[in-house]
Amino acid sequence: DKARLTELIGDPSVSETLSNVPYPYTDEDAEYWMGIVHSSEFNLNIFHDGLLIGGIGLTPQGDGCCELGYWLGFEYWGKGYATEACHALLEHASLVTCFRQVIANVYEGNNASSNVLEKVGFKQLGAGEVFSLSKQKNIPCLHYEYRLPD
Repeated sequence: DKARLTELIGDPSVSETLSNVPYPYTDEDAEYWMGIVHSSEFNLNIFHDGLLIGGIGLTPQGDGCCELGYWLGFEYWGKGYATEACHALLEHASLVTCFRQVIANVYEGNNASSNVLEKVGFKQLGAGEVFSLSKQKNIPCLHYEYRLPD
């Protein structure tokens, strides 16, 4: 539901942790995401008890590599939903794609997201920067990598 999506991602606590999300987040932005979800096997909404609580996706980067991104509404943080969704999507990707490497970036200081990645098997590669659409500047981040089984 577009209004629910706009409400959840429109929360600055959520949008400030995401590099590819504008702030403020509008109904048009929500409609764009819903179009991606409906056209891709690897971009999904996350539901709990029939209610939208977040989203997760893999974006192809070329040469067998894709980038993982995910988000949850603030009230759903720290409850294991992101870890469960990451496990499920990585397992699915290992069975049905030619992806061999999954990368992810986490803003420095976002320890909860780093913990999610490490729980599902990502290894930290180092530090760098990533452009934040909402802040319109580069933000220090940690780079992670996951190798899918052959």
